[in-house]
Amino acid sequence: MASLRKFITTATLGLIAALILGGCAAPNPVAVDYDPNFKFANLRSYHLLDTLANGPVSPFESKRASQAVDDVLKGRYQPADSRETADFLVRVQLFSADKVAVHEDPFSIYGGYGYFGFGWRPPLRVREYRETTLIVDVLSPENAPLWRGSMPSSAGRQQSPEQQLFRLREEAGQILASFPPYTDVGYD
Repeated sequence: MASLRKFITTATLGLIAALILGGCAAPNPVAVDYDPNFKFANLRSYHLLDTLANGPVSPFESKRASQAVDDVLKGRYQPADSRETADFLVRVQLFSADKVAVHEDPFSIYGGYGYFGFGWRPPLRVREYRETTLIVDVLSPENAPLWRGSMPSSAGRQQSPEQQLFRLREEAGQILASFPPYTDVGYD
């Protein structure tokens, strides 16, 4: 009887731990799309195109994003001498937009303590923020789209340029971890 009770207790604690840890897992923020008919295994060298920026993005942010993607790609592919000799082209994009978040609180009563007591606050709270997305496009030498990976970027929230570059490298690594999208068998 004691062993059954111990088993049930252990199983219950294991289930609770699994539920807690499973609740902490965040979904992968990287969105990927690609051409399933293209043989990605044949890619060896790349050429980095000029960075595109939409919205309120500084030229320094664009330069850091391009450098971060280039640093990650150099670990797996050979940089080509020119656009004509590259197996694929890479374009980095930063898309930034100012947004407004409105939070409604139907119970806008708050409690205090001591002298301050209870009070009331407006039922709507408005917050302005900037949302930036890092996009990496892989193109054929003829500029046909082959692969795209994107994710929200938090690099703009960092204080120093070094911290921004470090964060952009992490984000570029997460995006390019999905490239190529699958493992081809053999070469053409």
